[in-house]
Amino acid sequence: LKDYFEDDTIHQFSTDLETKKFIKAKAQPNMILSIDETWKKPSDYVAAQVKKYRRRYTTARKKLKVEKKELNLEGIEFHSQTIYQLYKNVSDNASFNTFVLPERHFCSLKESLQDRFRLIGYFSEGKLIGFYTLIENHEVLETYFLGYDEEHQYPNQLYLNMLYDMVEYGIERGFKSIVYARTAMEIKSSVGAKPHDMVMYLKHTNKLLNAIIGQVFSLMNPKRDWEERNPFGKD
Repeated sequence: LKDYFEDDTIHQFSTDLETKKFIKAKAQPNMILSIDETWKKPSDYVAAQVKKYRRRYTTARKKLKVEKKELNLEGIEFHSQTIYQLYKNVSDNASFNTFVLPERHFCSLKESLQDRFRLIGYFSEGKLIGFYTLIENHEVLETYFLGYDEEHQYPNQLYLNMLYDMVEYGIERGFKSIVYARTAMEIKSSVGAKPHDMVMYLKHTNKLLNAIIGQVFSLMNPKRDWEERNPFGKD
């Protein structure tokens, strides 16, 4: 059973789950940015940051030399091969990856979720060089998979600018929080996201393996080796 925040209602039944031999285990934290109610526009978010991070924001924005365009279903279909290759560029270089998406995943998700699923493409001289995706979940904006051409990543600071664009999207559309998920935690904290502990309940059908599954999972779960940043105060 996964993934749950520490204050989710399922923990009310933890005794019952333990009786049924479920093991409670900590997972990687989820990075979440809470959108302050005073941020009515993106410039309010920037103004809330300390000087060091305002300068960082300005520098990154100046480096971004792309055309940004949201793709509808037809656009996603048209660029599907490039989108998948850009996704694979990032996925294949991830330090930990449990699965690979099928090639038409983004097309299928757009067909299913329609306007709740957004894919924003970054174009340079008419060529798609990067993209990010979002899922609108009521008052929560969930970031999803992204991809980019490594050749364009550094000169455009693509990844950092994508994180900033996600913030702007969330503010402009009135979301209360942005879920940035569990990768690249330090850079996500630098745009204001905070780590929120997550837990899961595990059970193996083999009784002997179930007795040690918690210890095995703890060994597999990456240890925190990153420094949390705070753009709204002192690090």
